[in-house]
Amino acid sequence: MDILFDCSYGVSGDMLVGALIDLGANVEVLKNAISSLNLSGYKIEIKKVKKDTFNACDFNVILDEENFDHDMKFLYGSKNTNIAQENFLKRNINDIYNILQNSKLTQNAKDIAFKIFNIVACAEAQAHNIKKGQVIFHETGAMDSIIDISSIAVCLDNLKVNKVFVKNLKEGHGEINTRVGKMKVPTPAIQNLVKMFDLKLEIINCPFELITPTGLSALCAYGIFDNFNENQFEILGKGYGAGKRDNKMPAVLKVEKIKIKEI
Repeated sequence: MDILFDCSYGVSGDMLVGALIDLGANVEVLKNAISSLNLSGYKIEIKKVKKDTFNACDFNVILDEENFDHDMKFLYGSKNTNIAQENFLKRNINDIYNILQNSKLTQNAKDIAFKIFNIVACAEAQAHNIKKGQVIFHETGAMDSIIDISSIAVCLDNLKVNKVFVKNLKEGHGEINTRVGKMKVPTPAIQNLVKMFDLKLEIINCPFELITPTGLSALCAYGIFDNFNENQFEILGKGYGAGKRDNKMPAVLKVEKIKIKEI
């Protein structure tokens, strides 16, 4: 299967998972694979939601202890918290590699997940001027993001995805709070990914973050961002993934199952 992601309204890890489930990825296969990661302190909720005019699939990782990654009041400054001092479990790339290796994900899904995490680590290492192995994952290493990336990998594997095309990569502007302080949008990790993969990123008039490192790293792992002609694509199916960050536009990611026409 070949697929096309339309990132006109942004992209994140949970939006990617929701879109792939909506396209037909097997939910039971996904749940069994994620259970085999042997993580605790969370539950997964999958449901249909309405986003403006879109019926989308919402993939939600609900943590026993919230890490504020989806808290809009914290992210955009109207809520104070001592999150920087909270004692969250921190993991490096080797810790995550061990979690994946000891799971029951297929070897292909493991390879996809580790490639995504490796890209995240490279982008964060450049942002902090350290070696890849020294990167301590914060937002991206929190439990929900480990589950998001593993779920993306499982869904791509389950759907037997071959080529991944990406269009309309758009980002907002402004500032966002993180566990390591306030950052400008696009964040350093996003800027590094754009440079690393020579991406065309359009900054639009939206004072919010539309792209997360998890989402863009997953696309960078296998995505074809340009040099393709949509007129050669026959649309065979569609899916929509819901995001958590509703702003002035619907937080939804569209994915299309496509067939490349022979010329």
